[in-house]
Amino acid sequence: MKNVRQSYKTYCRDVKEPIDLNTYLNIVHSFLRFIMNQVIEGEQVTLPQKLGSISIQGKKVSPKTDPDTGEMTNLAPDWVRTKKLWNECPKCKKEKQLVYHLNEHTNGIRYRFNWRKRDVLVKNKTLYSLVFTREHKRTVSNLVNQGKEYLTTN
Repeated sequence: MKNVRQSYKTYCRDVKEPIDLNTYLNIVHSFLRFIMNQVIEGEQVTLPQKLGSISIQGKKVSPKTDPDTGEMTNLAPDWVRTKKLWNECPKCKKEKQLVYHLNEHTNGIRYRFNWRKRDVLVKNKTLYSLVFTREHKRTVSNLVNQGKEYLTTN
């Protein structure tokens, strides 16, 4: 796994007169903060060097049940409510009964960050992943709870 601090070594190797590490990190973090602010505002940001684009997309999720087991599929478990249920009902805990997020406040739409890699010109691009911070995920969650809507696909 690579990070920003490790990219400084490559930068120093490729540049004749490199800047110091702290200045480099400030510039890179400011740029990344700018990109994420644009994404959180609802923009689709195209990354430099043909590395794809980042956006937030919503998808309508409708609950389905497994015909064999009768369990819900394609819904995320609500672990806070599930643990509360298990504390109140030992039978439910024994049977591993789960409570699910229905996303009623968004009419069943689940939002997520999307890195579009279709036009990326990198070998083995399916092996690369982009992990967004919990801070950014919580910011989007709070905005959605306040009524913000993002692009939705079916």
